[in-house]
Amino acid sequence: MVMKTIKKIFREPLLYLLLLLTLAYIIVTPARMEFSNIKSTRNNNIEDIKLPYSFNGERNEEFTISFNLLVKNKSFAKFNIIPDDCIQEIIINGKKFPLDGIKGLCDYSKGAYFDFSKYVQEELNFFEIRVLNRGEVGGLKIQTPYNGFKSLSLMHYVFTLLLLLSIALILRKFKFGFIAISIILLGIIVRLIVYTYMGPMQSPHDVEAHLQYIQIVAEEKRIPKGNECWECFQPPPYYIASAVVKNIVDRYDPALTDRILQQVQLLFSFGCVVFGVALILNLFGNNRLAYLASIVSVFWTSFAIAGPRINNDIEFYFGALFCMLFAQRYWLKHKNSDIFLASLGASIAIASKSTGFVILAVWVVSYILCVARSLKIGSLRTLFASIFTVLLFIGISNHRTVIDIFEGKKFGLIGESTANNLNGGLRVNNTFGNYLYFDLKDYLLVPGTSAWVDEGGRQYFWNYALKSSLHLSHDIELLKSSAGRTFITALCVFALLVFVFALWGIIHAKYRELPAVFFTICLFSALMYLRISLPYSCTNEFRYIFPVIFPLAYFSVRGVQIFENFRLKILAYASMLIFAILSFLFIVIPAF
Repeated sequence: MVMKTIKKIFREPLLYLLLLLTLAYIIVTPARMEFSNIKSTRNNNIEDIKLPYSFNGERNEEFTISFNLLVKNKSFAKFNIIPDDCIQEIIINGKKFPLDGIKGLCDYSKGAYFDFSKYVQEELNFFEIRVLNRGEVGGLKIQTPYNGFKSLSLMHYVFTLLLLLSIALILRKFKFGFIAISIILLGIIVRLIVYTYMGPMQSPHDVEAHLQYIQIVAEEKRIPKGNECWECFQPPPYYIASAVVKNIVDRYDPALTDRILQQVQLLFSFGCVVFGVALILNLFGNNRLAYLASIVSVFWTSFAIAGPRINNDIEFYFGALFCMLFAQRYWLKHKNSDIFLASLGASIAIASKSTGFVILAVWVVSYILCVARSLKIGSLRTLFASIFTVLLFIGISNHRTVIDIFEGKKFGLIGESTANNLNGGLRVNNTFGNYLYFDLKDYLLVPGTSAWVDEGGRQYFWNYALKSSLHLSHDIELLKSSAGRTFITALCVFALLVFVFALWGIIHAKYRELPAVFFTICLFSALMYLRISLPYSCTNEFRYIFPVIFPLAYFSVRGVQIFENFRLKILAYASMLIFAILSFLFIVIPAF
C-alpha cells in the first residue's frame, strides 16, 4: 500500500512542476547585495551604521551615506533607493551619477529606481549618496528593484508561467472548471503585476508601524504591549510568523526581507481569490453570471492592490472568505466537515484582526438558523472540535481583549492608544446626515479623494467608503492628466452602478442566500460602527471589510438578473463588464 502511494506521488506531474517552480524561484531571487564599510557623515561626524538607516535630525540637514558594494555581475546592479527625504547627489568610484530625469528622488515611500549597470565595475565599488533631510526623521533604504515590467527578466516570466501552471493543476484537483480557473489565474496575474511596481513602503496604510511590531518580535523575542507602538494592539500571530520570516531572510540579505514579506502576503491574497470565486460559484453554480461576478470582484482595484501590502489585513481577508465559503456550503448542503472548516476560517480571521469577531458572529447565527431549520446540530465531535478551535484561537491571539472583558474594561475594533493619537486633521462630522446622505455631485466631479480634505467626499460615509474601495487617493498618477481624470470618473460611475445593482439584489435576496446577506450587512455595519465610535476619515476605509466584495459582486449580478426588460439587463451586464475592464487597466497601467 505504501509503495503504491509512493509510486503515485512520483507519477504526479504536479510534483515535478513544483520542483521546477522552486528552481525558478531560486534563480529569480536576487543575488545577495554585499555592502561593507557602511558609514554615515552628519555635521562632520562619521559613524559606522547598518542599512536601512534612520535617525532623528534637524530640518534641512544634509548627510552622506557611503559604502562599498561588491558587484559580481554588473547587469544585477539595479536598485530602488528610498531617501528620507531627497537624494541630492550620487558618486560612484569618484564619478557623479547623472540624476536628471529620474523620478522619485524625494519620494520617501517608493523612492527612485536606479540602473547602475553602466557605471559600476565588477568587484568592489565605492558609493557616496548625499541626502537632504527635509523633516525631523532622516535616513536611507536600498532594496531590490520594483519598477514594473522594466524590472523583469525572461526568467521572471518563466517563473510566473510555472507558478500559474502549478496553481491551475491544484485547482483542477479541487474540481474547478476551466473558465473558473482562468478567472482565478487572471486575479493572481493582476496581483503579481501590482507586486512588480509596489514597493514595501509605498502603501499608505501604516506599513512602518506594522514593520516596527515585527521588528520588536524578531529582535527582542517578545510580544509588545498594546500601547508600545502604533499597531501593537493588533493580535500577534501574523507578527510572530512574519518575525520568523524576517529572522531567516535577514541572515541571507536584510535588503530582501521586506520583499519576501510582500511575497508571503501575495500567497495569502491568491488564497483570497480562490475562496472568493468558490463562494460565488457555490451561490450561482458554474454559469456565465457567476463568471461575471467573479471577474468584477477579483479585479476590484483596491482589493487587488492590497495583495502585496505588509500588514495583517490580507490574513483577515483570507480567514473571512474561508469562513464565508464554508458557512454558505453548510447552509446549502449540511455537511459536517463544513462546520469545522467555517469555524477554522472564523478563527483565522479572529487571529488576524478584531473584526474577525464579526465574521464569527455571522457564522454562529447562520449555524443556529440552519439547526433550527433542519433540526440537526451535526456531528457532536465536529461541533466540539469547532468550538475548541475557535476558543483556542481567541485565547492565543486576543488575550488582551479576553483580559479586558473579564476586568470589565472597554474594548473595541481599534486600539485605544491608536485612537487617542489620531491626527485631529482626520476628524470628520458625526451626524445622521453623514451616514445617510450620498454627495453625488462631489462623487462624479471630484474623482480622487483624501483622508485630509473634504473635497472628494470624506465627510460622507458612503462617498468615502466607495472611493477608498477604488484606491482613488489624490496623488495617483492618472489624476495628473485630463484623460486620466476622465478614465477615473468613468471608473467611479460604473462602480456606483455595481453598488446600486447590489442593493437591489440584496433587497430581493432569496432564503438560500441568507448567510451571504448576513455577511454583507454585518461587515458594512462594522465599518459604520467604527466610523461612528471614532469619527475620523481613516476609520471609514473600505480596506477593513474587503471580503464583502465577493457577496457584493454576486448580489450585483443577481440585482441585474431581476430586471424584466431584456435590453436593460444586457446594458447592466455590459456596465459591470466595463467596470471590470477599467479596473484591470487601472491596475496594469502603472507597471509600464
